[in-house]
Amino acid sequence: VRACKRIAKAISVPHIIIRAVGCYFMVMACFLFLNRAELKTGALSPIDKWQEFIEKLPLKPFLLCILSGFVVLSLLRFLLRKIFHTRCEPDCFALLVGIVAMSFLTIWKTNNFYYTMAFVLVCAVTAWFCYRYGAFRAIEKLPRAVIYIIVAVLMCLIGAFIAVFTIYRHKVYGSMAFDFGIFVQMYHYMAETFTPMTTCERSELLSHFAVHFSPIYYLLLPFYYIFPSPYTLLIGQAVLVATGVIPLVGICRKQKFSNLATLCFSVVYLFCVELIAPCFYDFHENAFLPPLFMWFFYAVEKRKYILMYCMLALLLIVKEDVPVYMILIGIYCIFRMEKRYHGVIIAGVSGIYFVVVSKLMEKYGEGVMTSRTYGNLMTDPDASFGNIVKTVLMDPMYFITQCVDEKDFRALLIIMIPLAFLPFVTKHFSHYFLIAPFLLMNLASGYGYANEYGFQYVFGTATCLIYAAVINYAELKGKRKEYLPVFMSITSLLLFSSLLGGNVGSRESYYNNKEKFDTKDALLASIPDDASVACDSFLLPHVAQRDEVYIMDNFDAEKSSFTDFVVIRTELNNDWHASELNKLQTEGYVYFNGAADVIDIYVSPEYVADHPQLELAVKNY
Repeated sequence: VRACKRIAKAISVPHIIIRAVGCYFMVMACFLFLNRAELKTGALSPIDKWQEFIEKLPLKPFLLCILSGFVVLSLLRFLLRKIFHTRCEPDCFALLVGIVAMSFLTIWKTNNFYYTMAFVLVCAVTAWFCYRYGAFRAIEKLPRAVIYIIVAVLMCLIGAFIAVFTIYRHKVYGSMAFDFGIFVQMYHYMAETFTPMTTCERSELLSHFAVHFSPIYYLLLPFYYIFPSPYTLLIGQAVLVATGVIPLVGICRKQKFSNLATLCFSVVYLFCVELIAPCFYDFHENAFLPPLFMWFFYAVEKRKYILMYCMLALLLIVKEDVPVYMILIGIYCIFRMEKRYHGVIIAGVSGIYFVVVSKLMEKYGEGVMTSRTYGNLMTDPDASFGNIVKTVLMDPMYFITQCVDEKDFRALLIIMIPLAFLPFVTKHFSHYFLIAPFLLMNLASGYGYANEYGFQYVFGTATCLIYAAVINYAELKGKRKEYLPVFMSITSLLLFSSLLGGNVGSRESYYNNKEKFDTKDALLASIPDDASVACDSFLLPHVAQRDEVYIMDNFDAEKSSFTDFVVIRTELNNDWHASELNKLQTEGYVYFNGAADVIDIYVSPEYVADHPQLELAVKNY
């Protein structure tokens, strides 16, 4: 009788309403999940085909599932109270999970920022209501080790997500010469000669360090040497980005964050659009920045100076522009650290390194390419980085206008809304130096891709902003501040769903056209490894593990072809390809291998003459 009374109390108003609504949204989310195949193809959409969606929803089974869920939640609430001996509200938690899951599945692959913001608003209001009703009390009762296990599982899942779907993107010939083909060939040379040489980057044999000075690449060389495959680079990038959450958890622990805040900030990092989306634009040295920056900040927080200087050294060799970040972060450290001379050393060493590398690249390479990136801030396109500083100091009004166009504003919202604008919320002026790299590198740049979340230029700046959000959150007072990480994690999840959901389509595309892709692979594999090859940008990464490979699109139409093999994509039915084919035949190139409406491979007469064994093969083809 006593147990029945407690169960009856558990379903009293207002919990009965919360429980019913929570069950409704959870059942709706389950319905969306079960019909995900139709959602992927667009045959069933709650937004674009809402009338068909309503007709598809089975009303009676739907209501029965809601009723069953209501009974289960009533029993669960009673049991949890007995276990934890405190108020525990699975009703509110179920409501929040249900509405977030429904929103996540609804906007999956929509790539619509405004739809996402509408669902963020609904979820934010629901999260506040659930937070006030104690939906997260059970999380605080969990041992800290359980939170770490959850974060570790999420880290592995995100790492696997990035690795798997970037590999499928490569398998469906979605990667390009710029930039994946460059790095595949560069690692081929590094494994063979220990030098970062390429031929496809500038159509001549050239060190990649003449274009971007990034010795950090050698850290991945042992893995590539053991597993010489383009997939090694993609997997390595996924591991680098995902493992950055480990020092972040350490920073949260140093700040004595609760279980809820630690878990939510981990979700914010792991599902950050600016850290995942660039991985789908092939492989870049900037992927080293998230984990290195997080370990650097962790060392600053824990006063582990040896680790801090090790991370500084590694950060400086990531790319020639990273010292600019570190000068600003060094100024931040002057005010943040008790021993301020460490900040002076960081800024000073970074400044000296930047000057030295810039001079070396101007003398032996192609320069730091400031005119391409910051031509909008340079009075003289041939001047150095100092010309940019002059513009900022002499005409700050113009500099501000370069940071506030429509594209910049959208980029600002995409990264700042999931951070609840916390990087700006601080009483310490020094914390704004953590925002400065984002303003300088992304918003102020005149380079078209610098402020796009899908390119590598946001890796480092996004990490700095996440750290700024963490330390600014630590300054806030009051118990209700823990709602902010909840809001931030939900927003990160929804932006991930909408803006990155489309990246999983490569796997489906691969299996739907597997025979065609296998044919391409087999044809390209038939080209001898010691031969020089010319092909278009999308084929080049698949033949880049050789000494000479060139982008055919860069060839001067008036000059003679010079490579041993030339690959033509016949699937495009391109007029340019037809004219290139006529040119090859005029020059004596003969058909070597191919498949109708896929690719054709032609070999030069000189290569056939030097390799008599190929003459019979050519005749057979």
